[in-house]
Amino acid sequence: MRKIVLWGVVVAVAAGLTGESCAAGKRGLEDAPIITSATYQHTQYNGRNQPVEVKAAKEDAAPFVVTYFRSEEDLERGLNGGPEPPAEVGDYYVRVERPEGNGYRQGNPIKIEYHIQKAFITIAAEPVQRFPCDGKIKEIKAAAEPPVDPPLVFSYFAQGDTAALSSSPAKKGIYRVTVAFPGNERYMGASRDIELWIE
Repeated sequence: MRKIVLWGVVVAVAAGLTGESCAAGKRGLEDAPIITSATYQHTQYNGRNQPVEVKAAKEDAAPFVVTYFRSEEDLERGLNGGPEPPAEVGDYYVRVERPEGNGYRQGNPIKIEYHIQKAFITIAAEPVQRFPCDGKIKEIKAAAEPPVDPPLVFSYFAQGDTAALSSSPAKKGIYRVTVAFPGNERYMGASRDIELWIE
């Protein structure tokens, strides 16, 4: 009987010491620093991987664990996520975990809604382009910056007309040329008018 009591006392003392030690250690930790970055973020496509911005109120916070998902449902279920920041246009959902470390307790994870939007192109061209009248068809020069696919579309209009010509002009005159890019999965559509003079 005494052995049982003695064993119980020893175990109780050991457990008490262990509990006090852990409690003391946990009491020495500070709350996880708050995350100061916005929970809704967006940027424009640039052809490179673009991570979300994740900053804490204190610089010495333990490194975050960031996971990207293609849908909110995947995030909630913890499926199909990965650490690589996205590059393509689309909607993403990001889980940011705040692990224990550097003297801070583990914090609750947060969710960031992240959107990579289509970028804009520039149609580079001289606003007025002149050519001598020699009987040959004339085509203006213009280029998309950055280069895109599908290619630019050129529509030629005689002065005052609203219907496009069936082909590039050769006759003397002043023409309006609409240069258009229809857009694609990465870039917004764009258009610009150029004057063509055949003299």
